Amino acid sequence: MSTGMTNTTSGCALQRGRLQAVMDRQKLQGTVLSSYQAVSYLAGTNILTQMMLPDRPAFYLSFAGGRDALLVCDIETGMVETQTDITDVHEYVEFAQDPWDVLVELLKHQGVDRDRIGFEARRVSAEGYERIRRGLPEVELVPIDDAVEELQSVKSADEVEKLRYAAQVTLDAVLSSAEAASADMSELALAADMNAKIILSAGSPRFTFLASGERALGAHIDPADRALEPGHIWRVDLGARFFDRINSDLARTGVVGEPTAEQEERLECVLAAQRAGFAAMEPGRPASDIFHAVRREFERRSFRFQMPHVGHGLGTGLHEAPILHPANAVPLEPGMVLALEPMLKATESGECYHTEDLAVVTEGGHELLTQPQRQLLRIRV
Repeated sequence: MSTGMTNTTSGCALQRGRLQAVMDRQKLQGTVLSSYQAVSYLAGTNILTQMMLPDRPAFYLSFAGGRDALLVCDIETGMVETQTDITDVHEYVEFAQDPWDVLVELLKHQGVDRDRIGFEARRVSAEGYERIRRGLPEVELVPIDDAVEELQSVKSADEVEKLRYAAQVTLDAVLSSAEAASADMSELALAADMNAKIILSAGSPRFTFLASGERALGAHIDPADRALEPGHIWRVDLGARFFDRINSDLARTGVVGEPTAEQEERLECVLAAQRAGFAAMEPGRPASDIFHAVRREFERRSFRFQMPHVGHGLGTGLHEAPILHPANAVPLEPGMVLALEPMLKATESGECYHTEDLAVVTEGGHELLTQPQRQLLRIRV
C-alpha cells in the first residue's frame, strides 16, 4: 500500500540548529550523542543495532560552528551513508577496534581534547565513560540528557503528518481486526491479524501487548494461545515503526460479546478522563496539568487512580519528552505530539481498561491525530 510519503534521505538542519543553540547556551565545544533516539533524530539514520546490540554503539558528534560527524560500526557504514546527509562518516572495525578508543581519537583529531563536551550521561555505559575519561583527561564531560530530549519534543509539520499516518494505520488495524474477530479466536491470532494489517500498510511492528481477562491486569503482557472467552474484557497496546524511524503507540479496550453496565461504566470513566486530559492540552500550560486533569476525573467518578504518569511525547522514541507526570512543570509548546493513555485497573473483577490516542499541541489548543474510542470494541460470540 502506498503511504503517499517517502523514506528518502533528508536533512536534519532544523534539529541540528536546535542542538547548536543548546551548545551555545552551555558553552560546549562539542557533543557526543549515542542513544538510538538522538542519533536517529539528528542524523536521519535508522541503526536498529543501537537498540539490539549494546556492544555495537553508534555516535553522532557535533562541534562548534555547525560541523558534525558520525562514527559507526563498519558493518553499518554502507547503510548509514544512504540514510544521512552527513558526509563526514567514520567507522570502527568490529572486534578489531574498540569503538570508545576510536571515538577518543576522533575527538582529538577534531581538536576538542581540552574543552567542554556534552554527552548523554543516562545512555553511556560505565566502561565507555571511563575510556573517555582516561583517553581525554582534560576534557570536561557535561551531561545534557534533558536538553537533548527537550529539543526533540517539538515536531516539524512533516513529522506531525508522518505521526498522524502511523497512528491512523495502527488504529485502522485494531478496528478492522476486532470487527472481523470471533470468540473462537485466540489472543495470539487476533494480535497476528493486527500486525499483518500494519505490515501491509508499510509499518514494522515493534510491540504488541494483548491480553484478556485477568491476564490484562499485567502491565505489558504478550498475547497467548488461549481462546477469547465471552464476557471477558480484552485490551491491546501496540506500536509500529513507519518511515524508518517514526513510531506509533495506541491502546484500545474491548469485550467479547455484549458488555455489562458495570463494564460500560468503567470504560466511560477512562474515556472521560482522557477527554479531560485533552482539554488541558494547551500551549503554555505545564505538562503536569494534563496529569492532574486525568486524576481529578477518576476521583470525581469515585474510581481508584493508580498511574505514575498518563502519557508521553512520541516520535523517534516511544517515550519522549514531555512525560505527563505530576511534577513535570515543562510548558507545553505548539508542535509537541503527545500520547494520552489513562488506565483503570478493576482488580476486584479481574479487568483492565486502557485507551491511548495521539494529539498535537497547536497555537489554539490541540488537534487530535486519532479519534478516541467511544465504546468497548465488541468481538462477536
